[in-house]
Amino acid sequence: MRVFLTGATGQVGQAVVRRLEAEGVDVHALTRGPLPIDGAHVRWFAGDLGDPEAMAKAAAGCDVAVHAARECAHDASLEVLGWINVAGTENALKAARHAGVKRFVHVGCVDVTLANHDRVNWNEDKALGHRPRAAHARAELEAEELVIGLGDAKMSTVVLRAATVWGPDDRWLLPRLVREARAGGVRLVGRGENLVATCHVDNLADAVLLSAPRAGAPASLSPVPAGALYHVTDDEMTLARDFYAGLCQALGLPAPRTGSGVGFASLKARLGVGGLSLNEVIHRGRSTSFDVSPAREHLGYAPRVTVDEGLAALAQAVTKRGGADAILADARKAPAADAIATQVRRANESGAATAM
Repeated sequence: MRVFLTGATGQVGQAVVRRLEAEGVDVHALTRGPLPIDGAHVRWFAGDLGDPEAMAKAAAGCDVAVHAARECAHDASLEVLGWINVAGTENALKAARHAGVKRFVHVGCVDVTLANHDRVNWNEDKALGHRPRAAHARAELEAEELVIGLGDAKMSTVVLRAATVWGPDDRWLLPRLVREARAGGVRLVGRGENLVATCHVDNLADAVLLSAPRAGAPASLSPVPAGALYHVTDDEMTLARDFYAGLCQALGLPAPRTGSGVGFASLKARLGVGGLSLNEVIHRGRSTSFDVSPAREHLGYAPRVTVDEGLAALAQAVTKRGGADAILADARKAPAADAIATQVRRANESGAATAM
């Protein structure tokens, strides 16, 4: 098996590369940054999601595509979200299909169900009844719909809706907590007694590998249907206060402090006061848990990293990286507007997708 991988230098992409290398699987990894050195099983390709020629080269000869490139910042502009999450997904699908890829695995997120109410034991059959209010969630949903809609007998598709992804290579959530701690303290919503759905990056990488057709898969597993959709989370039901306290401890930060209840916190967010956006209030203050039984049944998914194990490993990684200052210095920067404009212009010239 040979895998075409987008987003290979991101948190999820790095974890997938490690797992594929450990399995001896050849990887064609696409990156828009400096090219790392090729490994025994990894070949790196320079390019972005608007470069059809680069993606065609990376996808050539691959059996499986894993699309892990996406913009996850809640405050990203509509242009960035449309370009990376929607048009980028369409371009990755086209490159994979042109290369004769048989399975396309899309790494999405549970924010496609984002709403200001609890979502407990949410499964793939439940619908919100309306489009999600947040721009990043709408973009995620549009990308997901593209993947499901373009799957067929020649190229089957799988969507993995991951809960809050966390781990030692995170460059978004961890720096956010460091900045918040230094601006007055990390805030819970209420006393943090709500459930929070999490997904350690190594558990997500396992789900990605399980989504790819492979030799030696147990015969007891149910076949993965075309256009399959699965939620992917850690195994534990975790309270927000415990999860954020664990992250703060691993980062060497003071413990989170209690805050306004979810109703008042939502009102303050709408008024632009209180320090948390409405999206952050929802993530921290509304109970979320998702049914992963379909992933267990069809994929054989079994989360192997517990929250406690992940937090212990995170603390070691933070120390190794140089503490909270190093985490903050390595924070992921949103794509510059001029860089996005350049990519869109090049994509227009080549006929690639460019907008929502």
